[in-house]
This record gives sequence, C-alpha cells and structure tokens, in this order.
Amino acid sequence: MLRHALRRILWTLPTLFVVSVVTFLVLTFVPDPVDDPRFTSALTRADRERIRRERYLDLPTFFNPAPRDVQARAMEAVRQIVTGGAEAARAATDLQRIGGAALPHVLPALDTLAPEPRTQVALALAPIARRMKLPRAEDAYDPGRAVAFWTRFWDDRGVEFRAASVRSAVQRFTRYGSDSRAAEILELDTFALEYVIGALVTPQDAAGVAQARALVAIAAEVTGIDDRISPTDDVQAAQACVARWKTFWSVYRGDYAVFSGPSRVAAMVLETRYGKWALGALTHRLGLAANGEPVLDELGRRAPVTLALVFGAIVLAYAVAIPLGVISAASRGRKTDLIIACIVLGMTVVPTAVLAVLAHPKGGAYGGSLLLPTALLAVALVAAPTRQQRSALATVLTQDVIRAAQARGASRVRALLSHGLRNTLLPVVTLAVVEPPLAIGGAFVVEHVFRLHGLGEATILAVQARDANWLMALSIFAAAVAALAVIATDLAYVLLDPRLASAVLSRRRRG
Repeated sequence: MLRHALRRILWTLPTLFVVSVVTFLVLTFVPDPVDDPRFTSALTRADRERIRRERYLDLPTFFNPAPRDVQARAMEAVRQIVTGGAEAARAATDLQRIGGAALPHVLPALDTLAPEPRTQVALALAPIARRMKLPRAEDAYDPGRAVAFWTRFWDDRGVEFRAASVRSAVQRFTRYGSDSRAAEILELDTFALEYVIGALVTPQDAAGVAQARALVAIAAEVTGIDDRISPTDDVQAAQACVARWKTFWSVYRGDYAVFSGPSRVAAMVLETRYGKWALGALTHRLGLAANGEPVLDELGRRAPVTLALVFGAIVLAYAVAIPLGVISAASRGRKTDLIIACIVLGMTVVPTAVLAVLAHPKGGAYGGSLLLPTALLAVALVAAPTRQQRSALATVLTQDVIRAAQARGASRVRALLSHGLRNTLLPVVTLAVVEPPLAIGGAFVVEHVFRLHGLGEATILAVQARDANWLMALSIFAAAVAALAVIATDLAYVLLDPRLASAVLSRRRRG
C-alpha cells in the first residue's frame, strides 16, 4: 500500500503540469487592466509598454516561433534610425538602453550603410561611449568624427566582446572583487550583464551580501537602474534586491542576450508567457506576488489558516453528521427523524456569510481562536454527509444480517453500529473527498468577516491586481491538496475494510 501511495504521489506531478497549463490558458482570457484605456489613459505610451512587458503581455502564450534577442532588437532600432521619422528618436533611446550588448551587432553593420545614415547611427551610440568612460568619448558626439571613433574602437576592442572573455572577467571579479576588475567589466557595459546576473546568487550571510552588493552595483551602473544594496542593508533586504534583479532579467533578457543554437530552441518555449511564469516558479520561489513578496513565502504564511478552517470544518461537520445520520436511520419515519431533517435543512439554507456576520463580535476585530470560524463553516457542511449516512444505513436495515442480529436480541442501533456502520462509512469517505473545493469558498467568506489573514484575503487582492503568479500558485496548491485527498481516501478504504486493499490497488493500476 505504501508503494501504491508513493506511485500515486509521483503521478500527481504530470497532473499538476496539466492543471497549470489549463489554468494559465484560462487566465489569458481575462482582460488585463493595462489594455483598458479607462485605466491607462493617464499613462504615457512608454509606461504602458513597460507594464505590458513586465506582465509578459507582449509575448505569445505557449510557443514563440521567432523569439527576439538583442541582435534583432538592435538591428530593428538601426533600421528605424535610418528610416527617420517619428520613431527615429525612440529607436535611438532603445539603442542607448541596450547599450554595449548592441555593439557587436551594430558596429560591424556600419560599413553597409550610406554615409549619412551611418553618421546618424554612430551619433545615436554616443551616450554609450560616455557611459563606458571610453577615451575621447567627446568624439562620439561630433558628426565628423563619430563614425571613425566607433570604427577605431571596434578594431581595438572588438576582441574583448566575446562570451568566454566576459565570463572569465566576471569570475575573476567575484573571486577577488577589486576595483580594477570592476572597471574591466564596466568597460563592456551591458554586454557583460548576462554574466553578471548569472553570477548573482541569493545571499545567505554577510559574505554573500558583500558579493551581491558588488555585482548589483555593476548591473545598476550599466543599466541606469538605481536599485542597489546599501552597506546598511541586512541579509533579508539584500535577498529582496537580488530577487528584483532576477525578475528584471526575466523580463528584459531578450534585450541583452543572443539566442543562437540550443538557446534559440529553448527560447521558443521560455520566451513565452507560460515559459516565463514556469521558469520564475521553478527558480524564484513561484515568482513575486503583487505585494513584492515571494509567492511561496506568502503561500506558506497564509495556507495554514485556510487549511485549518477547511479541514477542521470538514472533520467537525462529519463528526456531527455521522451520528446524526445513524440516529436518523435508526428512527426512520419517527418524530426524531423529522426533527433531525428539519435541523439539517435549516443549517443548509442559512448562508455562511449570514452566520459569520451574526456571530462576529460587535465593535472591534475578532481576536480569538479559529474555533468559532471553523464551527460556522462546518454548519454548511453537515447536510450532505448526514443525508448520505442516513441513506446508506437505511439500505442496510433491510439486509438479512441486521434482521438476524435483532433476532438474537441486539437492538436496532447496536445492530447498525456492529454490522452496518463500517460498510456505510465508505460512501461517506468518498463524499469527503469533494468537500474541500466546496468548503474553500465558505472559508474565504469567513476569513473576510473575521479578518483572518488566510488565502482568501490574498486571493481577492490578486484578482483585483490580476496577479497571475498568485492565482497560478493557488490553483496548483489546490490541485495538490485534492490529489493528496484522493490518496488519503484509498488509505481510508483499506483501514475501514482491509478486504478492499486488493480491489483498490488493482483499480488504481487499471486507472
């Protein structure tokens, strides 16, 4: 049976993958607020495009046949500068932002341009020369010298723009951390950014914070993004800063990296909305929630509250429902049966929200235990197992084994408990498997009324902010809980009736 449970747990992995794909597909049909002019009318075009990129709305959903890398983006900017018009200034800004990563693609192409467009492109590169602190950088701003400046630079320094050289330079810097090593990397500008981010690991101690601080300083210098680790920051603040830079790289990797060979094949999957989410989920603790916290940390902090409510309510409801079902079946057709039916019906028709509002203490936030909210949630769950238990026992009452036990002097209730209860619990256990999804909605309501910081509060905020990371994590978490509940049901079957062990195992194998 243990091997069966382990096998079932392993089979949940492809199930969770399918759940993630389906959930992500459904979320793509939900309109994003950034695409609604009513909410973005005050934003500039650049701000809207930035938000779209940060939410991966500019990428295909599952497959990208032509992922755009730094070469494609740089050459597109060159074409727009050469063409002129309203997009030329914007293209020049994009080229300057890409920085040194664009030079290996733009500078060799200068000779293919006519003299005037060649000068325009060379002048657009002038801010990069100043950022790289190149000698005689003022020549890059002179229309008569700009082309010669960049031609001379590439003849002298082009050999340094190679992956192996930059990787070695970054490794030397992380090992020794001297100013001269940092200056060596800064002279390559954003061309070294891929390797700087690759060497950036989440710090766990003071030494890790110091190394991350040095690497982040280089990344901030070459990108112009003022997000650094200050000398007074602790490990937690440094980890948050590193996470922000990892998120930045996930969004803008295509602006600074080349996709060729196997990396291009991988980019066809990873440079998609689902690929970005999946990679972030695997490497960055399920990504960042709307509040900036890692989703896994937020989920771990809030899930115990909701799980305690849901499963505590289910246990409490079934602890009440099973005896009620037994009593109702034993007194079928009598006054007691009618009274139980009315009580259960009344508990079902009253909404959980109404009970929660009525039971909430007046004048102040609820500061007690989870017992009262759990009891309120359990009220709505009593009816189904009570009805199931009553129906199953009522059927057992007609069996010969019950009549034989009564003929030997056993009371009706004793005959039911001794000979019928174990078998009739099996359908009740099956019913319990479907209770968590039904109870989760009531749990969210109870959490809201009693101001409990569970999954419901975060989910409402995530829906409002269209936080795909949180909604995806919640969906996978719920699917995992459901899968574990199914496995627990198999174990419960065997515990209640060991004769079913072979049937359960064979059924699961066939499944």
